[in-house]
Amino acid sequence: MIPLEIGNLAVSHPPDWGLALGVSTARFAASTFTDTLDARSHVRKFTYATLSEWDVTRRQGRDEILAVAWELAANAIQHALRTSTGHTRRKAWLGLVRKDGAVVCAVTDPSPSLPQRQPYKLLDETGRGLLLVTRLSTAWGWSLSPAGTKTVWARVPTPSW
Repeated sequence: MIPLEIGNLAVSHPPDWGLALGVSTARFAASTFTDTLDARSHVRKFTYATLSEWDVTRRQGRDEILAVAWELAANAIQHALRTSTGHTRRKAWLGLVRKDGAVVCAVTDPSPSLPQRQPYKLLDETGRGLLLVTRLSTAWGWSLSPAGTKTVWARVPTPSW
């Protein structure tokens, strides 16, 4: 695994992520999402459009990045954004950073609950998201902010960049 310094990702203003990582805006993109029905479509369209702008092809890991970004977003929707009342729309951020032969996908959500890999069971229909993230990325992890939010990130390699 390649060490990745990403502890400053969980900041109060997610658009500052690029500055915290020392990358220009040309190599950084971020978008908010909520737990609405169109969240999956929004996350996929945003990720695909960003990767297209960066000329990331299927051969360079586009599909793997799309899968990882969605899994991180889906975990935030399921475990951090859903409220019992359904009245308050809490937001999360998806950030994509292009750096050093990889794309880092990072999701910041309003929950301090840490991600937990579930034991793999052959017939289960859910609970494999972090297993997929582990298999498709060279490294993944999380950080907590002083504000009580967390960022979960994964580094997906982009061969032949």
